[in-house]
Amino acid sequence: MSEHLIQIYSSDSWPDQLIYVPSHPNRIKARGFCQTKAMSDHLLKNLQLKIGDQCPFKANNNPLRKLKHTQAQHSLSRKERLKNQKNSYEINTPIAKHVVLFDDVMTTGSTIESCTKLLLESGAERVDIWVIARTPDKIDQS
Repeated sequence: MSEHLIQIYSSDSWPDQLIYVPSHPNRIKARGFCQTKAMSDHLLKNLQLKIGDQCPFKANNNPLRKLKHTQAQHSLSRKERLKNQKNSYEINTPIAKHVVLFDDVMTTGSTIESCTKLLLESGAERVDIWVIARTPDKIDQS
């Protein structure tokens, strides 16, 4: 992923801030870690190794917090997923004008959409989206 990003941003401006979609503290406690934080930390280290001082991200201090302990998105229908994410997050520190929102898996896009709206309302002017995987659309087999 880092090599792909380096190629993409060679002709564009890098975001000024990396923001990952966080898990709720209860889920982190149960799991023992936040997977999106772990993945974004690894990506950040990889980018710093490959591009050094050109890497705009010096630390991974996340301003995005998950407030509501919601049911896992993968267990819900599309309609339920859209409702599930409403008012689930907050921004608790200032954010940059150009940010990247990082998530591990995008299914319906409801989490990304909810977080992006919040970032734009909080002062971001541009939000780039980075995801590790995208689930395929279900094919109607009727």
